Formats: sequence, C-alpha cells, structure tokens
Amino acid sequence: MPDRTEFWLYLYFPQMQLDKLLLQQQSSVVAEQHKSVAHQKSTAKNTLSSKSHSTTLLDLTAPLAIVGADHQLLQLNSAAREAGLTLGMGLASAASLCHQLQLVAHQAVQEQQQLEQLAQLLYQYCADIALQQDTALVLKLSPMLALYGGAMQFWQQIQQVLQQTGYQYHFATAQYPLVARLLALQGWDQFLLQNDKIQQQLNVLPLQHAQLPDKLQEQLQRLGLTQLGDLLKIPQAELVRRFGVEMLQYLQQLTGTKPALLQFIQPAEQFEQQLELLYEMERSDQLLGPLQHLFGLLQLYLQQRDQLAYQLELCLLQRQDQQQQLQLHSAQGEYQTKDWLKISELQLERLKLNKPVIQLKLILGRAGPRYAQYKTLFTGHLGAGKEQLYSALQLLSLLQARLGKDQVTSPCLLNDLLPERASSYASALEPQAAIAGTLAAVRPAFLVDPPLALDAEQQQQLKLQYGPERLSSGWWQQQSQHRDYYVGQNAQGQWLWLFRDLQQPEQLYLQGYFS
Repeated sequence: MPDRTEFWLYLYFPQMQLDKLLLQQQSSVVAEQHKSVAHQKSTAKNTLSSKSHSTTLLDLTAPLAIVGADHQLLQLNSAAREAGLTLGMGLASAASLCHQLQLVAHQAVQEQQQLEQLAQLLYQYCADIALQQDTALVLKLSPMLALYGGAMQFWQQIQQVLQQTGYQYHFATAQYPLVARLLALQGWDQFLLQNDKIQQQLNVLPLQHAQLPDKLQEQLQRLGLTQLGDLLKIPQAELVRRFGVEMLQYLQQLTGTKPALLQFIQPAEQFEQQLELLYEMERSDQLLGPLQHLFGLLQLYLQQRDQLAYQLELCLLQRQDQQQQLQLHSAQGEYQTKDWLKISELQLERLKLNKPVIQLKLILGRAGPRYAQYKTLFTGHLGAGKEQLYSALQLLSLLQARLGKDQVTSPCLLNDLLPERASSYASALEPQAAIAGTLAAVRPAFLVDPPLALDAEQQQQLKLQYGPERLSSGWWQQQSQHRDYYVGQNAQGQWLWLFRDLQQPEQLYLQGYFS
C-alpha cells in the first residue's frame, strides 16, 4: 500500500440516546440496590419512600422507543423489536400494535453532547476526528497506523473505549469518507484496508441506500439501475451531462477526486460536563449512580493530560431554576473515579436537598501536574480482608468531606511569648506564618489554661529545680505581662511548669505538666 494512501474509519451509533438511557437506568438500579443493602436497618418510612420513588424508573424489560418530533419511532430496544415494531413506524400504528410501549422524546442536543464526549475520549488515540450529522464519527487512520505498529493494534485500542461506553455501533473502513459512511450505515462492520474487497462491497450496495438525493434516485430507478456498481460503470461525463451538478458532487466525494470538507475536533480546554437525570431525584444518595458517570469522564480527561484534580464544583440543578452547589476538595489530588466518588458520598451524606434534582453539572476548578507517588515498604494491603491504607492527605480529604472543611484543623504557632497565646488552631493545610527566633527547649507537653493558682500548702510542697526565666509580652497592645517561670517538682514526683506574676510575686501559678 503506498504511503500516500489515506484510509478512514466511520463509526455510526444508531441508538445513542437509547443506549445512554439504558446505561443510566442500570447504574441507578445498582446504586439503589447498594443503598438498600447498606441500610437494612433503616426505618419503615425510608423504605416506603424508596419503593414509591422507584416506580418512576423505566421498565427495561418492556418495549421502549425514542420518538422524533414527527411522531415516528427513531430508536427501539430489543423488547420493542420483538413486539413487531420497526424504525420509522408512526406513533399511532406502534401504539395499536404494542399497548405496553414506553415512549421517550428524542433529544438531539443531548445526543450531540454524547457524541462530542465520545470524540473527546477517542482523541487520546486518534488526532483527526470529525463529527457527522447522522450521529457518527469519522477518524483518519493513516497517520496513526505507524504509531500503533499496525491497523489491528490501533483498532483494538478504539474497541476498548467503545466497549467501556456501552454504545451500540456499526463501522467500516474505506479510502474515502463517503464510502466508509455508506458501508457503516448498512452495518458492514469490517475493518479492512484492502481496496478490492471494499470496492466489491460498494458495488453491490442497493441504490436506495446510497444516500443520493431523492430526485436523482427516482431518475436512476427509471433507468433500471438497482446497485451502486451499475451507476459506477457509466462514464462520469455522461452522468454529469444527464443529471447535472448534484451528480458531479456526489461522484467526486465517492471517488475522492474532491477532498471531503471535515472539521476536526480540538481537545477541550476546560472540563465542564452536564448530565440530564432520568427522573427527579429527591434523595442525595441517589445521585451517586449518575455521579459515577461524570467522574468517569473526568478521569479520562485528566489521564489525557496527566493531571490531578484538587477542586471540583458540583452543581445540583433543581426545579424552578434553583440549584445547590458543592465544593469537592482533595488535598493530595486525585484522578480516579472511585476516589472522587468516595469524597462526594461523604459530603452528600450531610446534604439536605431543597428540591428534587433534575440535572448535574461537574466543573473542574483546580488541577495540577501528576507526579509519581512513592510509598513506604509497608504501605498498601495489610493482609487478607483488610483495606488499603490511606495516605495522610487522602485521610484529611475524607475527613473534610465528612465533617466539613472548617471542622478539620491543625495546631499552629503564634508569634507570642505567653504560653496560652503561643499556639492556636487553623484550617488544615493552610500556610502558616514563620515564627521569628528559636523555640526554647524546656517546655511542658500539657498546658493548664487558664493557669491554676496554688494555695500556700501546695506551694510549700514544691521543690524549684530550674529558673527563673522571665517572659515579658503584650506591652505593645497595652496588655503588659511580666512573669518569672520555674521548673519544679511536687510531692507526687510530677514535674511542673510554674510562674510568678511580678505584680503579685507572692502567688505561684501552675502553667503546665511535663510528660
């Protein structure tokens, strides 16, 4: 095969909306079953609420169809086909033939978004991908074959992505995009790079499936032409003379004499995905199934760029244009679906929905490069039946998601000499100001706050071993404090940190205990 030869792969998705509907339905059912097992001891009220809400789900075993604006059936599940329904059938005929038929309106915008999402997933394997109006993608194979070491190696990578999405598809390869399209729409499903075999299949293609304008197709049928091969046997000059410019343009695309006008996609610069829910979700735990799909898209987005996500914004769109927002944080940075799902699950447990949720939107707020993570020798699985250890940052992220970001704090030093003012608590992982000078070595492990005044008998039992150490502080705030600190031992053998206030030198105070 010459190096200049181009080949194209055409992927056609005949029922993308229906497939997505069934996948979402299955994930929602699995999430409901998981929750019911986890909450076996829940109250009867919650159980009744869960059962009544599950009735809004579609019955996957019953006939189901996607209906277009012209009241014709566009997509059918297997049960609908077994009931005798066919594509293009009118709604009235379908309803009379199958009384149990479930109908869902066709959403072209949503289907286009699904196609764009899929194109972004495939972009990591192929750089030249163009969207098609008939819910399809066309991929340029020629530059990628050398990279993957052969056509079948490349096709295996593409198949893995398609299997993960769960979409049904038909495909074909050809030297020109229009030829690959015609074969894929007929369900040829052959990945071949032999022009002779492709041309043989093209020649026997019926003219009614050749994507010709209706007027031209009627004229060709009057001439007795039934297959596309019959048309190609006629000289092009004769066809153009008899049928005009439309036939010329069609033949140019079919034979490749005129390059196809394709607009290739570009990788998304910012991750922002929306997901329309199958039904209104009244409980926050029901959102985990749809969220798993969104986090899966996020994982692929981050893998393509070798990045980690540190902050996500989750918008819960509700009825009457209302919404609730959640900020999801990871101190360590995560990219895997399971890690973000765990963080969101803990945070959703504390959330009370104001109104039922009808749509989810996930936005990547902050991301960074992904570095190699090194673990110690004993980090990992502790043994059979024991879960894997969390890193310190992962544990911190889970605590923040469960308790709230403001409830997880860490101790920090303050620039003050007085012990009760020398430390405080700040939000975890917030940068701390540097403390001038060096810290004294002789300091107790436990402080008494406020300091405890000792009576005369307690003072007599003390033995002062070290001191005095004078600390003066607060004069710049008109809260002057002057103290002399000592290290002493009481009758029980405990080592104490003591001080005298210079304004009351006869009184001794207990400031802390040494461990």
